[in-house]
Amino acid sequence: MPPFPKRPPMWSKAPVVVLAAVLALSACSRDPRTTRLPLDLADIPKIQKQLDKLPPDERELVLAYLQRSKGDVLPAKFADPDNPLTARTFAEAIKLQKEWKVKHAADTERMESLAEAREEAYEPLRRAISATLLRREIMTADEASGRQPQPGRALNNNEVLVVTYRLQNHGSETITRVTGSVQVRSESDPKSLLGLAQCWIDHREPVGGSQSVEVRCSNLRGSSGERAKDFVALDERRLIVTWEPKTVEFATGKVLRSE
Repeated sequence: MPPFPKRPPMWSKAPVVVLAAVLALSACSRDPRTTRLPLDLADIPKIQKQLDKLPPDERELVLAYLQRSKGDVLPAKFADPDNPLTARTFAEAIKLQKEWKVKHAADTERMESLAEAREEAYEPLRRAISATLLRREIMTADEASGRQPQPGRALNNNEVLVVTYRLQNHGSETITRVTGSVQVRSESDPKSLLGLAQCWIDHREPVGGSQSVEVRCSNLRGSSGERAKDFVALDERRLIVTWEPKTVEFATGKVLRSE
């Protein structure tokens, strides 16, 4: 009688089982939807890599949820049943934001309509003159103001954020005054109310046809914290600059208004 074939020892399958388990865990750990939400909107750049791994529609849902929640997390028993802010991960935020969009579709449509109307009002002014981001710097208050050291006068070495913009006249007529606001936001938080930097511009010096001028914005009484330094170091490609002109006055007396 031929001998029975030898059965492989049980331990020989162990490496295969262990390897499969490791691969499964690794696959799960790579799922960006398991990423925990930041508790502070200022920390959104720290999860940018995980956000970039999401499909565009899901990334927008996560960012929209964060914008609504402002980083707040409530236990389910304390949450508003009509607007629960209980998400702790991307996956939970995606689910809750989808539900919120369905409930508030009419309000969202109305807000989008108002936003479109504002954009249409800005368009003629933006065609006349644009504002673009040139530089982001940290310098002393004296350097920012151009103040030269003088005997008997105390130095102001307080570090401040200085942001420089270029105003470009796109027409042939001289512009004598332009007012408006510029906001710089991050790609990861494009609808932030305050953004990373804000500047109200009221430029009253002539800008000739096809000419440009530089405008510097800073708060000389403030101080640059870590957030300002992070903003200076942020990749320019991840910045969104929004120019909202209010008035543009020409040497001919013509005035464009967005309101």
